[in-house]
Amino acid sequence: MEQKTQSMRVLAKTEPQSGMTLQEKPVPEPDPDEVRLRVKSVGIDGGVEAPLYQWEPSYQHYEEHLPQVFGHEFAGEIDTIGANVSNYNIGDRVAVEPSIFCGNCRNCRTGDWNVCTEISGYGPSGQKSIGIDIDSDGALADYVTVPASNLYSIPDTITYDEGTFLELLAIGVHAIEKSEFKLGDRVAITGPGSVGLSALIAASVGGANSITMIGASSDKKHRLPIAEQMGASQTINIEQESIDEPVDVFIEASGHTSALKAAEENTKKGGEIIQIGVYHNKDTVPINVNYLLNNGISIKTVFGRKESSWHRAISIAEQTDLSPVVGPSFDLEEYEKAFAAENNREGVKVTLNP
Repeated sequence: MEQKTQSMRVLAKTEPQSGMTLQEKPVPEPDPDEVRLRVKSVGIDGGVEAPLYQWEPSYQHYEEHLPQVFGHEFAGEIDTIGANVSNYNIGDRVAVEPSIFCGNCRNCRTGDWNVCTEISGYGPSGQKSIGIDIDSDGALADYVTVPASNLYSIPDTITYDEGTFLELLAIGVHAIEKSEFKLGDRVAITGPGSVGLSALIAASVGGANSITMIGASSDKKHRLPIAEQMGASQTINIEQESIDEPVDVFIEASGHTSALKAAEENTKKGGEIIQIGVYHNKDTVPINVNYLLNNGISIKTVFGRKESSWHRAISIAEQTDLSPVVGPSFDLEEYEKAFAAENNREGVKVTLNP
């Protein structure tokens, strides 16, 4: 296909300081097993792109690899197809799994490519990821190339911004898949961000009897009301209120040590804690193992998504109004406003539309 333009806009991290820079780069060409996407929507992750933008200490190890184009949550339209790609067409609408995996190790063969044992990456999780690693550009750009194996087709009924959110929704689905959650269970969730609200949506669709969403004072204006819209039976500002009674399944999606303590104290005997939240800047987090053991409370960790999680997330998105959890959205040129919105916890999944 004839290239439409020789250059594109990218939002690059160029200096070891707060901010990013809008600049021009050549439009990339896909390798034989890749496609090139015209990026339609890219999310600002509060745990990756936002701290990189602010240049927080935990991300300053990227300094020697700058300039770098990040962006790992995205959706777009296929613009060019590599020579070996036969299962997609130009113009197809797709969402993207950012994790890069070998496909051959035991975990990959059994569907757990989210914890591939053979390919490691530069990002905080240790897993290789589009838009986080240093050897290829991410989606904070007009165009990006990605492996065709990482694509998921999305119907016209799902907007591109909702397509960006699918990566998060699939994590929430994975949490429910991995848990012992049963129809009619009582659920509590800490952290009304993208992942916590995704777990809320998955638990609600799965038939939870009640869902308590737990946030803080900073969540009162935007995120706790959105949780109510998405199916929470009640919302709690943990700085002012307490949980009424223990729950069957407690999903910790905030990454705060105090939230894990709340999970220990508010999970019923024989219940379980599902840990999704990432504890940034912490090597270890205290857990009262004796209390969990004595009360028969199990704890499981969830990282990333599985193939089944993606397909279920797409199915949920086709049947659920996701507009409350998507946005606000900004043009790429308005990136400073977008990062300010993320910093101020406006909405849930802040997106840029190149």
